[in-house]
Amino acid sequence: MKYPGDEPILRFGRIKKEMEKRGFDALVIYSCQWKVEFLHYVANFRVLGKDACVVLPLNGDPIMYLSQAWDEQRAHEDSWIKNIVVAREGMLKLAGEQAAKCGGNIGLVGAELLPQHHRAALDDVLNGRKPDNAFDLLDGVAKVKTDWEIEILRECASFADIGFIAEVNCLYGGISECEVVAELDFAMKSAGADDNFQMIGMGTQLPSMNLPTDKTLKAGDLVLTEITPMKGCLTYATQLCKTVKFGAATKIEKEKYQLLCDALEYTLSQTKAGVPARKLSNWQNEIIGNAGYAKYCVPPYMRSRGHNFGLGLVEITDTTELILEENMVFVVHPNQMIPEIGYLACGETVRVTKDGVERLSKIPMSLIEVLPRL
Repeated sequence: MKYPGDEPILRFGRIKKEMEKRGFDALVIYSCQWKVEFLHYVANFRVLGKDACVVLPLNGDPIMYLSQAWDEQRAHEDSWIKNIVVAREGMLKLAGEQAAKCGGNIGLVGAELLPQHHRAALDDVLNGRKPDNAFDLLDGVAKVKTDWEIEILRECASFADIGFIAEVNCLYGGISECEVVAELDFAMKSAGADDNFQMIGMGTQLPSMNLPTDKTLKAGDLVLTEITPMKGCLTYATQLCKTVKFGAATKIEKEKYQLLCDALEYTLSQTKAGVPARKLSNWQNEIIGNAGYAKYCVPPYMRSRGHNFGLGLVEITDTTELILEENMVFVVHPNQMIPEIGYLACGETVRVTKDGVERLSKIPMSLIEVLPRL
């Protein structure tokens, strides 16, 4: 992704400030094909080969090591790291040797991803000095987004809006969940999204949303969607949770969906920097619970009242020990099981500000009705 010139300076400055607090002389940051977020955050590079890593000294410039040569040209084009080494064999040995030159206190991000031979090689060159797991350091830094990251997330939210409009416009009797998702994906990727993690449900008395199937739409069905477009990697994803009625909504459907909208609106009206994250969950559960649904505000019916994606994870639950900071970005979703009508989807992505929130979606939260075509 194209980036402003000061982004790597800002990002490495934040990471090194935390390294200094923890006494780390260097970090080794590892990613593989199926978990690219760590490397993407420190190198602005999505590894497509088998794996790669970065050595970030407290004092000095980072070095990126690639295990496959065919990632090299793209790394030079995309990454803000200039020193790139292809190491077909012994990648973690080379990285460990470089980290050891910086001092004896080494932090490791991605330890859980390391194959045994990589971990053995790293331990060997560090002469038995076990590196400390530094995931929480990088994750903590990534919780607060830079101005550039916020622009990316605003763009992702615009993709979700585009996807939802495409969903509403494509609905007709007999269309399948897979076909709806295909329309969503096409619209968002045409606009610039790199990927989309899509949950959907069509029918009545739905227990939840799931991955799309060949189930088809009938008059009177509800269509539930969690639209989650991303740019670059999962860390840069937003989510829009919406419910559509295929036909005229009943009085009880309107009332119960308005309950969720009320919970969302009140919660967002109280959210700002300095607020404990657990309060967002408390407020949603209190409003929905006081309406008679307290039993359905806890597992197995409900897990969390919001979250974000990838590195820098923020979870909105009743027990989250986190104080919100300006420029944290996450979805708030009072998605809810209502036994009279089934599961409902309601939620959007927000940015925390000093005095409130910025709502990234431009589509008002309401129950949308789509009348079957004659």
